[in-house]
Amino acid sequence: MSATALSITDLVECALAMPRAERSYLVTKIIGSLDNDDDSEVSQEWRDELNRRVEEMCDGSSPGIPHEEVMSGARELLASIQKEKQAA
Repeated sequence: MSATALSITDLVECALAMPRAERSYLVTKIIGSLDNDDDSEVSQEWRDELNRRVEEMCDGSSPGIPHEEVMSGARELLASIQKEKQAA
């Protein structure tokens, strides 16, 4: 199913099923689009990539990573970098 074939009801259901961080990103982008309809700064390649990612989230082929898991991994990475700096 392409992103353009989604009904507004399907789109809303898909958006509500997203993790909080992704919903927040989506809302920010939609609200931002109301302030500025000139989105010519976004290349067609990025539009295609974003559409692909949205479609994967909607069809379940890319379920995403929960925010807590991403943040935990980032904290672990930062801690290991700090540890390496201290050892050097």
